[in-house]
Amino acid sequence: MTELEKFYYDPRHYAGYSATDNLTRAAKPNFSRNEVTRWLETQDAYTLHRPSRKKFPRLHYNVSNIDDLWEADLIELRNLKSYNDGYSYVLVIIDVLSKYAWVEPLRDKTSEHVTTAFQRVLSKSDGRVPVYLQTDKGKEFIGRPSQKFLEENDIRFRVARNPDIKAAVERFNRTLKERMWRYFTHKNTRRYVDVLQDIVSAYNHARHSSIRMQPAVVTRENARVARENIVRRWRKSEKMKRARKAKYNVGELVRVSRAKATFEKGYEARWSEEIFRIHRVLEWQKPRVYELSDLADEVIDGIFYEQELARVEKNLREEEFIVDRVIKTRGRGANKQVLVSWRGYPSKFDTWIPASNLTSLPQDEGRSISHGTSEQ
Repeated sequence: MTELEKFYYDPRHYAGYSATDNLTRAAKPNFSRNEVTRWLETQDAYTLHRPSRKKFPRLHYNVSNIDDLWEADLIELRNLKSYNDGYSYVLVIIDVLSKYAWVEPLRDKTSEHVTTAFQRVLSKSDGRVPVYLQTDKGKEFIGRPSQKFLEENDIRFRVARNPDIKAAVERFNRTLKERMWRYFTHKNTRRYVDVLQDIVSAYNHARHSSIRMQPAVVTRENARVARENIVRRWRKSEKMKRARKAKYNVGELVRVSRAKATFEKGYEARWSEEIFRIHRVLEWQKPRVYELSDLADEVIDGIFYEQELARVEKNLREEEFIVDRVIKTRGRGANKQVLVSWRGYPSKFDTWIPASNLTSLPQDEGRSISHGTSEQ
């Protein structure tokens, strides 16, 4: 056991199961901070539970005109349904360029009811129809009724990979709820259904800080002005951060930050058990993003920000992987093999390995470790 292991895996030591700063302090002067960091990147106990950032600069939307992209989301207000005729949700839709918003209250969030609400929005949108509609992975949006309606109306659909990627609609949700709760306080009420459309209309006719005009007055003829104002504001906020070297290089191993559910505890694993490789660095994007491949060299769909990745130092040929379950066996005696699935990895990585490679984990009943890797 190394000196760093003695410190880090001792629960009685102040650096035990701690972060980089404490372990660096404990290891001085024998180890530098960089050496401590590199060692921690070899330890699953650290790399699976290291802090992860959820808020950071993302790629700027490149929409050229109004109705190129609408975003949709549901606001859940079940705790207010007794004051609002049983309405528990509000469907929110916003045009990303003009910031114009539509809302419809809902009593439930089935795909059928969401589709009906979307039909109501289109019926009063003065002929406006989006080229793309972007939502999260909620069943109310990816369900067959919703998808059929979008297909029939020639609306292309895409899902936001990250929970917080729907920047325009998430920002409007906050604005809407701020106005609603101010109304609640002033009127000493929790009833919103009578004034919901008034509140949204007022928003649509107020000057928006990013486009520097009212969403209601943005048209195809003046959309260029709104777009230029958005870009100007974005460039000012980015204000050319000094170019810095990419944090990760092609071929390096990383874990991916998990898309956290709202109920997930912060101390649970924040990073994927599955390990990936940096496939390509997209240097021309601001901010810089990465493409990944899995350990079978298959490129992963989508792009990843630096803040969504965490370096891992592993010798994959010598690494011990944890078996999730034994699927089946074949052969006998010295020739006995087991087909196993690996914890955190998809089924395409299921592998036949010699049964002798399995070692029991006494404190993790039903699981075992395979020494090294095996060919499928």
